[in-house]
Amino acid sequence: MLEERSRGVGGGQWSPSSNPAYFCRFHLTLLQVSGERVERTKLECGHGVPDPGGGLRSWRLGPQEAEARERQKLDEEKRRRLERFNSSRTNLENLADLEKLVQRRKEKRLKRRVPPKAPQPEVKPQPQAQLEPVGLEVFLKAAAENQEALIDKYLADGGDPNAHDKLHRTALHWACLKGHCELVNKLLEAGAAVDTRDLLDRTPVFWACRRGHLDILKQLLNWGAQVNARDKIWSTPLHVAVRTGHCDCLDHLIACGARIDAQDKEGDTALHEAVRHGRYRAMKLLLLYGAGLGVHNAASVTPVQLARDWQRGIQEALQAHVRHTRTRC
Repeated sequence: MLEERSRGVGGGQWSPSSNPAYFCRFHLTLLQVSGERVERTKLECGHGVPDPGGGLRSWRLGPQEAEARERQKLDEEKRRRLERFNSSRTNLENLADLEKLVQRRKEKRLKRRVPPKAPQPEVKPQPQAQLEPVGLEVFLKAAAENQEALIDKYLADGGDPNAHDKLHRTALHWACLKGHCELVNKLLEAGAAVDTRDLLDRTPVFWACRRGHLDILKQLLNWGAQVNARDKIWSTPLHVAVRTGHCDCLDHLIACGARIDAQDKEGDTALHEAVRHGRYRAMKLLLLYGAGLGVHNAASVTPVQLARDWQRGIQEALQAHVRHTRTRC
């Protein structure tokens, strides 16, 4: 197109100076083309590498320059933080500034403090209801159930601690049977007889051995209870301890002087009772303390013979069961 214009309409030689207006338009066109090349070069070049297309060269930041600029940004950020910190600090130039600071901190502490709870009204103790007079039946029941308030009321009103029911069972009997150790001590201090007997002539020691309360047994013996007391069938606490299988009470009775070969009305010793009731541990304990193997009871049977008879009886019962026609093997 430029060549056609340079030739002219008439085919002669043309020059830009011959037409000033066209020369201005041509110059502006060149400037626009050069500007587009420069912008395209800036967009396409990167990482500090010059435009391979030649012409105007444009450089991006290299690694060192980028690191330097990043370091500069961090320094600026640190400087701004330091300025903010310094501006937030209180400048104590005189005593008034110090007083204001102390007052401000007091106000902050008061805001954070939990408000005290409202004082609760004092609860006045209610006067205890006056207990009615305690009768004998209530007193004995209270001893079995360990109701100390009723016991204290009965004793405070002058009640007899040795009072008993129709079977001559006292409060001490019930306390020893149920295992109320503190109540036993209270009754003994109030004057209860330690060897009081029920209708079968059994003392509280019998009742303690019947349930195996070793602590109460020790307490009664410390108060002077008889270790070899006998009931109506001449049994001793040693017999009762063997029958019920309380070997700890048995051991303590022997250590306190109980007669190991004492016999009841049927002539049975404690060893007879151990064999008859199958108390293997009690039998070993009695043999360890020297119980006699040749003592005969009223039926002239020794403990060894009693064991043989017991085994023979078991053997006969088993054989009879095997011979039975309805037995299924």
